[in-house]
Amino acid sequence: MMTPTNTARKYKVASVSCGRDQTLALLDNGKVIGWGGDGSGRIPSGMPEYCTTPAPTRPVEVLLRERVTAVAAGYGLSLGITPQRKVAIWGANGAGMDGRLGAVAPATPVLLADLAGVRAIDAGEFQSAAIDQAGALFTWGLNVDGALGRPDAPFEAPPARVAGLPAARAVALGKGFMLALTQDQRLYAWGGNAAGQLGLGHLRTVESPAPVPLPHKIAALAAGASHSLALTTTGEVVAWGSNNHGQLGLERPAYSAVPLPVALPERVRAIAAGMYFSLALGNSGQVYAWGWNGLGQLGLDDDDDRRRPTRVPGLAQVHAIAAGQAHAAALGAGSLYGWGSNAAGQLGAAANEQRHPLQLLAISPREQRRDV
Repeated sequence: MMTPTNTARKYKVASVSCGRDQTLALLDNGKVIGWGGDGSGRIPSGMPEYCTTPAPTRPVEVLLRERVTAVAAGYGLSLGITPQRKVAIWGANGAGMDGRLGAVAPATPVLLADLAGVRAIDAGEFQSAAIDQAGALFTWGLNVDGALGRPDAPFEAPPARVAGLPAARAVALGKGFMLALTQDQRLYAWGGNAAGQLGLGHLRTVESPAPVPLPHKIAALAAGASHSLALTTTGEVVAWGSNNHGQLGLERPAYSAVPLPVALPERVRAIAAGMYFSLALGNSGQVYAWGWNGLGQLGLDDDDDRRRPTRVPGLAQVHAIAAGQAHAAALGAGSLYGWGSNAAGQLGAAANEQRHPLQLLAISPREQRRDV
């Protein structure tokens, strides 16, 4: 049974992750609370075709058997890392996302027995990935268009190591493709490439990891449905792939198969990518958004696309950002904010759309720890 949380009290939030239509907040005590649909910790209706119930406006606690150190929200599926460095999984499993085509409990996480020593995770639409302490990358799910980086893997593949990739430190999953950041701060890509989202200078599918030609070392990476972002160690952002909504931060071209610089007004310390939109967190604590805005996911009080980075008003002293399919979140001074699509209650509000940042949680000062 899910336990509604009390939003009147304050929390200490360590990180936030956004998926298809769920938002997860990892608290510093290792508990996870969520808003929205599958993967949020909410128990879905047993007969959605006959009746629906309004999405709750308060988050629920994910019923983890033990605390976790990291979370990743995917397309209805969510992952967590336990203190023993195992992978916990919960949410929807319509495409065998746990690697076995077995049932995944919608609200009560189970552990993946195949993986150990995990330190980083990410979840996409039909694929998931994990990196162990030695830097080995493991992928699982549907092996379509080389998305797993394992040419010999079966169509429905359990977790296994990706060969030919140097030790990795981070991974980002797009729609049918993956990006990996190595420990020497280089970028590799593989999978579907119809919009040039691999950044390899062509539009051909690539089934094994290939190095992305970037002149600078990379500090962070992000993947949308068909575009990619990278943050250099000097605080600059580059983008490539589809630009149909301006998600590359440029008026033209319609797509780019090579990385292009994004013009931002300041150095950047974090990036995030939604389905067709992009976010950047400046060193000043300001947030910038560009790309698709049909559901208000840029937080600019309208639904007009932007082809240039635009500052999101109403946010200050932000230190973390996250992007889902069509919604976004930011950890700011004393608050966790969210905006964009709210069709499944992923923002905890009554409206279907939220076109400017809305407070999801009040966050207690760092020096005042209060457990849930």
